Amino acid sequence: MNPQKKQPPNIKPEITNADSEEKMVIDNYGLVVSQAVKFIAQKQDLDDYIQIGLIGLLKAIRNYNPEKSKFSTFATVCIRNEILKFIKKQNRQNRRLNLREKKSQEILLWEYQPDNLTKDEIDILDMKLKNHTYKEISEIMCCNKNEIKQKIKKILKKIREANKDGEEEDTSL
Repeated sequence: MNPQKKQPPNIKPEITNADSEEKMVIDNYGLVVSQAVKFIAQKQDLDDYIQIGLIGLLKAIRNYNPEKSKFSTFATVCIRNEILKFIKKQNRQNRRLNLREKKSQEILLWEYQPDNLTKDEIDILDMKLKNHTYKEISEIMCCNKNEIKQKIKKILKKIREANKDGEEEDTSL
């Protein structure tokens, strides 16, 4: 009989999923930074993009299938997609804020309407502030859409000039 030597059991510290994820994040941090740098518009955005990129890296770590592709290729796609998703969300939020700001400016313009507006101009401005389309306004006012656009530009110019004059008078006091 051949006595088999008993090998000591491999004593390895038990590596948890969290530990391996942390190691993968540390090992691939440069990949995240290199992808984030491609998207920066301002220096302050870099930190945001790195944070979002790290979220993409974690998703890549958790969803990686070694049979389909190389990890760095898969991670790059996940990181870029996460950053792009963030940018699109930011753009949507900015558009909403701009629309709200524009509407509040229009309301302010209406509050400070000059005395030199005609009745038609007041009616057109009122309809526009009530979110009527150019087509709807043109049908009501019996003229074409382009004329309404021009009239609205003229009205806004009058309002801006009146507000500019009012500001100059206030500063001279």
